Amino acid sequence: MEFTLTRSNIAVLGCVLSLLSCLATSTWRTETPPRCAFEPAQTLGPWQLLEHGELQASELAILRASDHWRVGYQHPQTRQVVVVTLIAGAAGPLASHLPETCYARQEYSSHSDAVVWKFPETSDSFRFQTLHPRDVDQPALTIAYGWHDGTRWSAPRSPRFQFAGSRTLQRMLVTMRHPGGLTTEARQVLQQVLELTVNKPHQPSQLRSARAAIPPSTQK
Repeated sequence: MEFTLTRSNIAVLGCVLSLLSCLATSTWRTETPPRCAFEPAQTLGPWQLLEHGELQASELAILRASDHWRVGYQHPQTRQVVVVTLIAGAAGPLASHLPETCYARQEYSSHSDAVVWKFPETSDSFRFQTLHPRDVDQPALTIAYGWHDGTRWSAPRSPRFQFAGSRTLQRMLVTMRHPGGLTTEARQVLQQVLELTVNKPHQPSQLRSARAAIPPSTQK
């Protein structure tokens, strides 16, 4: 049976496609916003929970974050402090806004080349970078971060393309301030904290009580 595509047919087809697009958009908007996959632990090996913190509202808006938490841990012997942040939200913004770029706009002038570190016994991986302060009297900042798409933690070179098919993501960021000459030690510390965080049995996400702000000296 021969079918001739007329202007009327094209108009009807356009209306159908528009309707399907509207239905898909409506379904996406009514989906339950993603929550953080787990709650912060009270202890990570020797590390003790120090304080809870919050991201700024403007930052949450840019990232389109639907849930997040930020906590600081301190080692009882070395007194070192690390800050762990987990964000859940739309894949596009979380994959597009890289932490080192955001930090560079503030108090840091440059950052080292990224180094990808893989867990010894799994396929999980995170990206490490050290940021150097504009004021040489201030400490450096080493960061480690990765994304979880529902299968594993990874730190691709081009996250926007890698996660193009994902609707939502979880992004974990671990940071530590330290003297400029202790970058290697800082990376070792962050590796330990990441292993303890990712491999630790976690309780499902639940309602959290009000949090106190992390002091400015440990917040980033």
